[in-house]
Amino acid sequence: MKIKKVYIASPLFNPKELELNQEIDDILRRAGYETFLPQRDGFLYVELLKQIKKVGCSDEEAERIALNLITHLDVYEVCEDCDATVLNLNGRVPDEGGVTEGGLSFRSEKPLVIYKQDSRSLIMGKDNPLITGLTGFNIVNKVDDIPLKLKELESLIESAYSRMIKTARLLFKDYDPQNKNLEALARMGGEYFLKG
Repeated sequence: MKIKKVYIASPLFNPKELELNQEIDDILRRAGYETFLPQRDGFLYVELLKQIKKVGCSDEEAERIALNLITHLDVYEVCEDCDATVLNLNGRVPDEGGVTEGGLSFRSEKPLVIYKQDSRSLIMGKDNPLITGLTGFNIVNKVDDIPLKLKELESLIESAYSRMIKTARLLFKDYDPQNKNLEALARMGGEYFLKG
């Protein structure tokens, strides 16, 4: 799959976050990718709200329309218009919108690259595996490495989602929540995750 356009999923609520997003965008554009950078290409909620109110909507109607337009634009860009997503996972707590966009990209069977250089994390030095696992635990910690990881992912025939579902079916087809056979799961996990 040829990656042409990349969605940048990232927090955008302070100057440092905006600067980092722009740096990611610059690196990707220099590498030849088109990008969707929400702070540049998306809607600014306050401005959107003003414009919607101009057409005669009540405050409540304008808010509902604005929130829906923002949501639908982001979902469209991640799932339809972009070929891959870069998820900036920096920060003590990952950005909820960015994590959602990463999940949408994963479920849409599109390549996902996680960028993180921040060492703060939740689980003994590791990030939440439900987030990092979406990439097979492949995380880049230098902005310059993002285009290289995207090129690597272009060559994969099977999406991360397809690979994960296939493995999960094999691991859990006989799983009984009432009788968790952790020893058997540990053995099978070793076969799939250490030797694979």
